[in-house]
Amino acid sequence: MPLAPKLFLDRTRASFLGAITGVIVVVFPGFSVPPAALAAVPVAPLAPVDAAGRFLSRPDLFPPAITVDRAVAPTSPGTILLAPKSAAGTAQTGPMLVDDSGSPVWFLPRGDKLRLVMNAQAQTYQGKPVLIWWEGSFVPLGWGQGMVTIVDQNYRTVAQVGQDRSVDLHAIRITPQNTLITVGYRTTTTTPDGVSLRPIVENVIREIDIASGRVLMTWSSLDHIPLAESYLRSNELMGYDYLHINAVDLDDAGNLVVSGRNTHTVYTLERGTGRVLSRLGGKHSDYALPPEAVFAWQHNVRAVPGGDISMFDNEAAASFPPTTPTRPSSRAITLHLDPVARTATLARSLSTPDGLSTGAQGSNQTLPDGHALVSWGDRGRFSEFDRDGAMIYDAHFANPSTDTYVANRVDWHATPTEPPAVAALRAADGGVTAYASWNGATEVRRWQLLTGSNRNRLTVAGEASRSGFETVVSAARGDGFAAVRALSADGKVLGTSPVVEVRST
Repeated sequence: MPLAPKLFLDRTRASFLGAITGVIVVVFPGFSVPPAALAAVPVAPLAPVDAAGRFLSRPDLFPPAITVDRAVAPTSPGTILLAPKSAAGTAQTGPMLVDDSGSPVWFLPRGDKLRLVMNAQAQTYQGKPVLIWWEGSFVPLGWGQGMVTIVDQNYRTVAQVGQDRSVDLHAIRITPQNTLITVGYRTTTTTPDGVSLRPIVENVIREIDIASGRVLMTWSSLDHIPLAESYLRSNELMGYDYLHINAVDLDDAGNLVVSGRNTHTVYTLERGTGRVLSRLGGKHSDYALPPEAVFAWQHNVRAVPGGDISMFDNEAAASFPPTTPTRPSSRAITLHLDPVARTATLARSLSTPDGLSTGAQGSNQTLPDGHALVSWGDRGRFSEFDRDGAMIYDAHFANPSTDTYVANRVDWHATPTEPPAVAALRAADGGVTAYASWNGATEVRRWQLLTGSNRNRLTVAGEASRSGFETVVSAARGDGFAAVRALSADGKVLGTSPVVEVRST
């Protein structure tokens, strides 16, 4: 049998293909055994759970398990927002908030073999905090076809953009004008230089009014960025994805900051016209970069307030011939730009103590207190560094085939519209043991157990501090009906579960 043509699939494509088709692919597992240099800490499991690994109060939920390998100092405030996806395993996938113990605070199972959920972020829409994510299908050529979902602080869907499946997974950014900046990919043979004999992947940026769905601006990469800027080897059989936009942000002036992964360049585009104002990195950089500041195959480029640029530098694990990796490990970097001198210097570089490298995905979030939360992409691992660059927190998905495109620490406060959930069981001593949870409620600090012989007349029988997603509350009284109440830090009742019958074990 003759050899098949040499078709290139990077690690991103391999991971996604496995996730959506179930075919055998090379999967790069997450780091599961911490080196001796890392201080492993005991972390409460996601228990109590049933024999299938699901919560007793919410047997419909079985989110991916997370193992914490290091927790040696206080982290930044907030929870960690993830969108796990998996090429194998029985856990569900979807947008997910977890605390520092790895225990879920909120989980929405939406992903499966045919639908990916990615790029979950906390943003602002109409002046209010929202969660936003992309969901859709993966195109084997290297991009997504789907839509963006936006939910409010009650987890109600307030908008969906791209229901025609026109939005790519890589970049979604809500603007102060309540528009959404999106990226799309399309293959064409028509270029500014004429008709191409090979298919070219055109990157298209659109600005869409979220409320109406009206497209306000369309920008084509072929009109502004020539093919010659690419470092990607051309392939005659597949669409030539010469640019591969994988991040879009807004700078202090409101211009677009765009990451071209395959050109190793960060472009600043004038918001109204799309004109390229500057190039950082690549073959035609407008900024001089010393060797330590050079980056390649980057992800998650962000405009840091004040004018700096942060990103996840994937160069160390590059698998794109003819590029040869020159870094010993992947890194999360911040570049300081001097717009007058036109220089870029390395302000910060963060790597793991064990020199982890990843060729696909990854994120770098600069936090208000100077910390940074870094996702190591297809390795399924995420870490927090303090302002001095020390890794103070490190965690990974227990299933090595599970990872997340980005990870973000978020200041999120929410109250679900659905009530708390409870499962109540008869204890061996005749009392009641209740399992209480409230998926997505961020302000719960204590739980009260209510019991009674009449479902319409319950009284407080027990109380316990919140402990992970599901809290155990016990009572000595063996009444036949039970419910739980969620309390805030000041004792205010936030919500009450339905009344259930106490079941025998």
